[in-house]
Amino acid sequence: MCCNVTLILFADKDECSKENGGCQHECINTIGSYVCQCRNGFVLHENKHDCKEAECEHRIHSPHGVITSPNWPDKYPSRKECTWEISATPGHRVKLRFGEFEIEQHQECAYDHLEVFDGETEKSSILGRLCGNKIPEPLVATGNEMFLRFVSDASVQRKGFQATHSTECGGRLKPEPKPRDLFSHAQFGDNIYPVQADCEWLLVTERGLRIELDFPTFEVEEEADCGYDYMDLFDGYDTSAMRLGRFCGSGPPEEIISSGDSILILFHTDDTIGKKGFHIRYTSVKYQDILLTK
Repeated sequence: MCCNVTLILFADKDECSKENGGCQHECINTIGSYVCQCRNGFVLHENKHDCKEAECEHRIHSPHGVITSPNWPDKYPSRKECTWEISATPGHRVKLRFGEFEIEQHQECAYDHLEVFDGETEKSSILGRLCGNKIPEPLVATGNEMFLRFVSDASVQRKGFQATHSTECGGRLKPEPKPRDLFSHAQFGDNIYPVQADCEWLLVTERGLRIELDFPTFEVEEEADCGYDYMDLFDGYDTSAMRLGRFCGSGPPEEIISSGDSILILFHTDDTIGKKGFHIRYTSVKYQDILLTK
């Protein structure tokens, strides 16, 4: 006895072929259905078809990424203000490098412009007010925060900008009575420290105070003379000051206290083995307080 088998073939319908599927921006076919997708700078409306402008206040905490003007790579809209607040790992400076740049030209950038500030708000000192077609030089903050503000007026629109943000180790830090943190690399805790790094941190506190360094974590490639990866500590502003020690392996056996108001920290890695790195907690202290705790 034999059975008749009927084979039914289904052809997936192209819902996007008719009036773009009703999507305002992009229509993407899926198996048995379709979805609408919005261009950069927009988000999908609750009706799943229309697009609306995305919020233009950005808070960024990743060590690297890409920033673009609204509606990129198309022309930015008129009457727009967008901000980006970038925070990096303590002890690492934010760096901004532009790949493309095209903003309405004006001698004083009075119309459309991008402002970059050296800190967490627009009240911080300004690193640059940018416009025109020339790609700006890279900008580096003095600390681990950078604030950007883009403004367009009612008239001319251009393509805008695309930039990458990353980090550079080092910088000048001010110890306070409240403990602050310093990490060997921007991805401390997630990845080992990078090879071929040379970092320099200068810690300077108020006159009459001293600096105390504690090491909650220290894991640097070990070698008898610390000739591969190491941390150098100097009791002053530069390498001409007395060296407090060169450390690798598990690091200093106890806290380190400066004799004056400054400490220079150098961190060097070679081209081979990486380790977890270090976490330093630094504070400013009075000499009298040090005597009382001893």
